[in-house]
Amino acid sequence: MSCDTLMFHRSTDQEEDELLKVINAKQEESLVPLREDLASWLSKTLGMDLTADNFMRKLDNGVIICRLAERIQAAASKWRDEHKSSEFFPNKKIKCWQKAESGSFFARDNAANFLNWCRAWNVPESCIFESEGLVLHKQPREVVLCLLELGRIAARFGVEPPGLVKLEKEIDAEEACPVPSPTAASTPRRELSKTDLHQQVLKIANSYRIEAKRINEGKYVIGGRVLFIRLLNSKHVMVRVGGGWDTLEHYLLKHIPDKMFEIRRPSLGEKESVDALIVLKSRPNWNHSA
Repeated sequence: MSCDTLMFHRSTDQEEDELLKVINAKQEESLVPLREDLASWLSKTLGMDLTADNFMRKLDNGVIICRLAERIQAAASKWRDEHKSSEFFPNKKIKCWQKAESGSFFARDNAANFLNWCRAWNVPESCIFESEGLVLHKQPREVVLCLLELGRIAARFGVEPPGLVKLEKEIDAEEACPVPSPTAASTPRRELSKTDLHQQVLKIANSYRIEAKRINEGKYVIGGRVLFIRLLNSKHVMVRVGGGWDTLEHYLLKHIPDKMFEIRRPSLGEKESVDALIVLKSRPNWNHSA
């Protein structure tokens, strides 16, 4: 993150280090909803028990991701036969060491074979991780982005996609057929303001002291940018960013350029946490209900 994107009160090198730790912690928090969504998807698709907590530990020997590749390959072949399609799909078999142990050569080989398969299917390089990134848990974000991209590919062939991919389809459909902005004659503003999504968006925006102006349900102007925002699993406020997703809180931390941060020490008896260490300097306190 560049210094011109994030400005903060400078006093000591130690405080700068602490602020960077805070930002990194927020970035790690932003991966939790994506891991939850993908863990649920993999569990349903492959018939196993994954959670956000054991996500990387379960994946790091490469066996599960190789099974996912085989599942997508089989779904693509079935789809082509059923639709009598002449569309070309890679028919690349993937070698997998089923008994590979975490951290072993065989785990690295599984990861490498999986990545070769991904490249054959034209998964963008921006979504590709390194073998060591999976095996040693060095690239959790890239692993998540890669699996989310495979969720999009799988959806083409009738495999139920992750929740975030479903939300992407919803947004794409909305963009193709825009919904008119609500008017007093068509939809009462009071009724719209009670949705769970809107209340949570306002709560987060107010905590960052920035205005969130709703255009339609799930579509906002924040910081001068039009954002599509959705509620994932009834608890995570997610914003679509380019071809991916971020939590609204992490998005604001990164993309609102006129925020000013400073480090403060927790008061006596106060639990030290990410939110206790980082505070916003004074800004107008927006508190709109619509």
